Amino acid sequence: MTTEDGAEIAVYTRGEPDAVATVLLCHGWTMSARDWRPHIDALTRPRRGFPAVRTVSYDQRGHGRSTRGSAALDMALLGRDLARVLAEAAPADGPVVVIGHSMGGMAIQQLAARQPALFGSRVTGVGLIATCLKEVAEGLSVPYDRRSEAAVRRLGRARRRVAEGLLRSPRSARTVHRLVTGPLSHPTTAPLWRAVFGAGPHTDSVREGTRALRAIPAPAIAEFYAALTTHDCAGRLGALARVPTRILVGALDCVTPPAQARRLADDIPGAQLQTVPGQGHDLPYERPVLVVETVHALLRESPRDPSAQYALSAPALR
Repeated sequence: MTTEDGAEIAVYTRGEPDAVATVLLCHGWTMSARDWRPHIDALTRPRRGFPAVRTVSYDQRGHGRSTRGSAALDMALLGRDLARVLAEAAPADGPVVVIGHSMGGMAIQQLAARQPALFGSRVTGVGLIATCLKEVAEGLSVPYDRRSEAAVRRLGRARRRVAEGLLRSPRSARTVHRLVTGPLSHPTTAPLWRAVFGAGPHTDSVREGTRALRAIPAPAIAEFYAALTTHDCAGRLGALARVPTRILVGALDCVTPPAQARRLADDIPGAQLQTVPGQGHDLPYERPVLVVETVHALLRESPRDPSAQYALSAPALR
């Protein structure tokens, strides 16, 4: 898929074109569509009470096999990319559930803020996983209350200055890149992975994440981080109240903490929030079964129920 600014977006589909529903998966910062493989395997395979669905996944621009393009990078641009994927890769009829992790969840919010008519017509359910309503990591060490607003603004300005400094100095960006990812032999020693994975991560999962992060050029990581710090959809998500919306957050998430998830849920009337004990920011990849069951729940709750089979009682979320 080629965008107006020349970015080539790699899009992947799996499952039958006439499946009862489509699930569109949006990955997070420094990840790729490959990270949805366990979820896609489960969703496209029929199981008792849950017919197989069709999946659409894609590499966000500048990630995986997708190119960067020439447009100025901000979160609104990622929302427009998502709109194009939805228009070109998802069927024109039938339920479409959209799932986003971290930056992918922000892209869904940007789409809802700018094209609200899509929700309730094209999109019939939304899952937002380990994501935030406003700047990523806003309030990481500052509580959400009126007394902290000035401190939050100062923290935001400081983060933007760090991102801008890294963009001006590719050498510094590469050095920071190595420091935060840690050694491939023992990546769990790096502070980044303690923040991302929560308690007791699987070393293989962390090592795979380290390799993926190192595959992305350091200046590109810094550029996307700078874009993340500008994300703000507060008061603009009324469209998500039209469809079932579920929010998942790890109790130990230090990137988009539970306080941010609560704020996001408060901004979307009717949204359901689930906090998962012992999990960090990499929740969908550490708990793929939970994500698949969340998709099934959204399909059952869809205003355009694809099958009477989805009316069965919900399985327990683990």
